Amino acid sequence: MKKLVLYYTYEGNTQAVAEAIAQTIDADIVKLVRVTETRTYGWRKKFSAYREVKRNKKPEIFPFKSDPRDYDIIFIGTPVWFDSYNPVYNTLFGAIKIYDRKVGLFSTGENPETKALEKFKKLLADSIILGELHLVEPIWCDTDEETEIELDKARKWATELTAKAEKMLEEEELTRRKAR
Repeated sequence: MKKLVLYYTYEGNTQAVAEAIAQTIDADIVKLVRVTETRTYGWRKKFSAYREVKRNKKPEIFPFKSDPRDYDIIFIGTPVWFDSYNPVYNTLFGAIKIYDRKVGLFSTGENPETKALEKFKKLLADSIILGELHLVEPIWCDTDEETEIELDKARKWATELTAKAEKMLEEEELTRRKAR
């Protein structure tokens, strides 16, 4: 079974989770990179992010080698921007339609709200969403031990979803063989 972790990160939290998942399940990993990053700070940074989300912007991203449609299970991660996924996914999924794939969605943000994951699910309505995970800023925990506890949640979640996807693939193969 081919596995991919696809993510965008802004301050490193989503990247830490993506790397923990990829290492745990032995998956390929792809980081989405914007051609032009927001180079502002403070309220200007927040205003710029808010404007992108509310206007459903499609920021330009650099191409990457892996095609998500070549994978059986895809873990897709985003930082939460104003109760939404990052706008880079408007660009990606505007160009590549991911359908009939098993998907795990994860997000990182300042608070425990999961509205972004609900919006993300709508964006990927043609996929099989196996599960969702939201972590509150795992790399900014008070201690390294607390960070590891948070990343362990992601590792356990990814392992469970991978097992679920493998079982589904086996059942699909069995159904195909019976249909012959």
